[in-house]
Amino acid sequence: MVRVVRLTDGTLAIGRTLPGRGAWLCAGSPECVAEARRRRAFERAFRGPVDPGSLECLDSSRASGPPRADVEAAVEPLP
Repeated sequence: MVRVVRLTDGTLAIGRTLPGRGAWLCAGSPECVAEARRRRAFERAFRGPVDPGSLECLDSSRASGPPRADVEAAVEPLP
């Protein structure tokens, strides 16, 4: 499981120790991200809007596999 956090600007970051409201996702599962997007689970979990570009980047980063345990990653929106 990986923890996704919504930052104040609406973008997302991945990290177990980041402060703030978080949502847990299956590691390395693009289907899990797709289902959460379809159900609008991110907006409900974070109690606020989420940058759509960050969700696209989250899809691609989850497809590449789980992040290393010692690295926290920011999910940057696509240009």
